Amino acid sequence: MFDSVAFGERLKQQRKAKNFTQDEVAAKIGVSGQAVSKWEKGECLPDVYNLKMLGLLYRVSVDSLLDTNGSSAERVVETIQIGGAVFEIVEKPAIILAGKILYAKDFGDSIEKALESLPEDQYWLACEKVADWVQPVCDIAVSINFWHEEKHRALGFVRETMTENQPEGIDVYKAPASLYIRAYPSPCMAQLLTKQQCDAWELYAYIRNFFMPAHGFKTNENGAQEMEVYDTAAHTTGYVYMPVVRVKGKRKNHTST
Repeated sequence: MFDSVAFGERLKQQRKAKNFTQDEVAAKIGVSGQAVSKWEKGECLPDVYNLKMLGLLYRVSVDSLLDTNGSSAERVVETIQIGGAVFEIVEKPAIILAGKILYAKDFGDSIEKALESLPEDQYWLACEKVADWVQPVCDIAVSINFWHEEKHRALGFVRETMTENQPEGIDVYKAPASLYIRAYPSPCMAQLLTKQQCDAWELYAYIRNFFMPAHGFKTNENGAQEMEVYDTAAHTTGYVYMPVVRVKGKRKNHTST
């Protein structure tokens, strides 16, 4: 029998991990604060649409929210909190990304010239032509080989898809399975960085230069890449993903939730 109270507790834990109030969740998915409160108390259940919206908002699978035994596209294995800032360690399977990918090598080894080759308002147009999107649909900015020499770098404006078979003109990148550090540029995260607000690149830099050494991680060099998975149509905010592996014998003691 389904335990609605335990389900409500999982919803509450996910909301608190993202530093959202009930009213903020309600506004983001288009329901009342009272509805969110009832879900978290186990008094009633969200319908299928709102369950999908909650999964998208919290960046977890519906299976994870329901606590079923099915396979999950993405699984949180650890949560590390520094003050109010939350860093999640997630396991993510291999994925296929498709859209527009600009390679520095095609523009004189310059990523800046690659970006200048396309008007900014056209970065995401290719995503509309991607076949067989993975639901829920999210636009993704992928930074390929960002910490390598510039001639090896690329930037992609993509969506996750189920197939490599794409229309002509659509670029494809296959990212292997990896462990990732996932974080969101929330006010608490900005405070950790001593900023009023933080951009994705600042969060990537903090994770790489401070968080990873302190908690026993290093960059995964298997072909998995940094990604910003947007949660707004305007591409103003989104979750950042840093592919990592654990460093044996260097894990630092910390408080996990």
